[in-house]
Amino acid sequence: MLKTLKPFPLLLLSGFLIMLGNGLSNILLPVRMQHDGVDISNIGIVLSMYSVGFLFGAIYCRQLLQRVGHIQTFAICGSLTAVAILLSGLYSDPLVLGAMRIITGFCIACTNATLDSWLGHSATEKNRGRILAVNQIIIMSALFSGQFLLNLAPVESTTLFILAGILFSFSITPIVIGRHKGPFIEDSQGMSFFTIIKLSPLGVVSCFFCGVLYSGLLNMLPIFASNNGIEGFDLSVFMGAAIAGAIILQFPIAYLSDHFDRRKVMFGMVATFIVFSILIPFLIYLEWFKLTLMALAITTGLAACLYPMSISEAFDKVIKEQILAAMGSLLAIYALGSILGPYSAAIAMESLGNNALFGFTVVAAFLLLIFISIRMKKSEALAIDDQESFVMQTPSGAVSVLDPRTVYTQSELSTNAGVQIAVNLAYENPAIALNMVKALARRDIKNASRLVAGLSQIKAVNIGKLYSAIVRIAPYRSIRTAQILIDAAPERAEQLVDWIIMQDDDDMCKIIVAIAAMMPDNGINILQYAAQKMVGKYPLAILAMTEEYINILSSSLDEMRPVDRVATDPQQTATELYNRMQDVSPEQSADIAITISEALPDASFDVAEAYLHNLLLSEEHPFKNKESIQKIQTAINLYMKEVAKNIPEHAVEVANTFIEIVPDVASSVVEIIQDAEQYSDSYLTQTITDKPVESQINEALQKAVELQNVDDT
Repeated sequence: MLKTLKPFPLLLLSGFLIMLGNGLSNILLPVRMQHDGVDISNIGIVLSMYSVGFLFGAIYCRQLLQRVGHIQTFAICGSLTAVAILLSGLYSDPLVLGAMRIITGFCIACTNATLDSWLGHSATEKNRGRILAVNQIIIMSALFSGQFLLNLAPVESTTLFILAGILFSFSITPIVIGRHKGPFIEDSQGMSFFTIIKLSPLGVVSCFFCGVLYSGLLNMLPIFASNNGIEGFDLSVFMGAAIAGAIILQFPIAYLSDHFDRRKVMFGMVATFIVFSILIPFLIYLEWFKLTLMALAITTGLAACLYPMSISEAFDKVIKEQILAAMGSLLAIYALGSILGPYSAAIAMESLGNNALFGFTVVAAFLLLIFISIRMKKSEALAIDDQESFVMQTPSGAVSVLDPRTVYTQSELSTNAGVQIAVNLAYENPAIALNMVKALARRDIKNASRLVAGLSQIKAVNIGKLYSAIVRIAPYRSIRTAQILIDAAPERAEQLVDWIIMQDDDDMCKIIVAIAAMMPDNGINILQYAAQKMVGKYPLAILAMTEEYINILSSSLDEMRPVDRVATDPQQTATELYNRMQDVSPEQSADIAITISEALPDASFDVAEAYLHNLLLSEEHPFKNKESIQKIQTAINLYMKEVAKNIPEHAVEVANTFIEIVPDVASSVVEIIQDAEQYSDSYLTQTITDKPVESQINEALQKAVELQNVDDT
């Protein structure tokens, strides 16, 4: 763990300091406003304004990072939060306080987004989950510690406001003096509220109620506690327990979420929340302070855990490439709930008394409980193994690229100053580019790869020669070098394929497939282009290339989340790949179809249908010429022998496909299946009779089976 965190101490220190100041300000403002005699409803409005700023910060933080950079963004936000808390200490007018809370919420969202994207850029795929957990623990620990700073000076003085301002200002120092350079932030498309609601109604609704419950509790608890005589250090302990619960309960909830139906776990969480919310006022009345702390920690912990549970529930319905966009929408939905929470709780407390805080949370939680019950009845539960894993997460204002469930973006090829200078020089004199790559490759292959990525975008530089400059020195880097080049310049993929085919590399097929795999939206086009170049000189390589690509696709499907697997539509991909390859090499049509079907058995029906379609098109009059009919029947029989031998579990399905169009092959097809000794006569007959006998095809197949049984007896 220490090795994992070694590159990030200054970033994490900055995050701790700014959240420490935020933790102090969060408890200081409601206590100070109550001391100054501000109405509870006005206190609720002021505290809700933090979430208004938080919402705008979550929406616009990426634009700010793109425009001014990471260090500047953090510095601006750190100084603005310092100004906001200092002005809050000088002016007690609710309008001023509300405006300052908007600024604070905006800045906290932006600073957390800054740290998260910075850590995400520096993290690896293996350690980013651990870094996310550590970052979340540091945030919550800082908020917890901030509650105890309230005891350093009287609330009525400006000392605590000054202390919070110092913490906000000082948080800028570690990140400014650090050696890390902020990463480049790419544009990202968001997901509309309508889309995310349609995909995961429960994820959206529970996320909204999480904002209502968690924000309502944390903001109004200081008022509730003070009205019950809990002040000074006891108040800090009281609020500290509330925040500690949000950290501690994530661990048992994570276990339950990953081992049981998530909706049942959520139902149990909300039901338990209701019980403890009812219990807390009675424990306060009985003056059982320690039990009150325990009940409060459980209550706020359960409310906080609704956020990562909501995210996991929504992610079950979202493809991996859309997870970040969905997370941004869920964060905004949480913010909307957290705007409503404090004000609604304040109105309830002002109208019905101090204990109405927990009456309000009980009503809100009961509404959520009803909605969970409705969703459980309306849709079937996802298999436990197919559920998205629970990841410790707090609504910090960041759309976390550290989340291990998101698509990992390799950052090892970010350019350094030396590489950028070399690229700029190559723009002026492209002829020296290859010499620079060769010289650098002999000394530092990693920096040479960076240079190749940069040079690939210069059209005057031959991309094939760039590839060869690395591979001749480091042949083992052939596939990785091709991937680097295409990642940097995907529009030049065909040029690189031309070069690789011309070089007649032993790993030609694997390299071309690696290039195609780097371009999921254009991969089959690249394979077809390569096949067209190979067909004259390397016809057998077309089949090898097809097999390599479809095997990679098949392996990736096994590792995919269920929703990603459905979105990929492997049957359609397999059929398209077959059609493209057989267009280039029709004489290998059957071999290509069988190869694809073996790798993706679930696509065997679709591929067989496409094969038969192409087989019929290859004959001018397929059903009017005896020779053509015989040729088609022979081809079908040969195809069925391969299917029955290699993918017997789909043999009957494929047989029905053929017989539907060419009923005359029914008898021979059934005989082929039986000869394969994979099916008993009774099984085959049952499989056929289970299907609706509504056409000539099924009748023909049924008769063929019966005739075969008579012959056997």
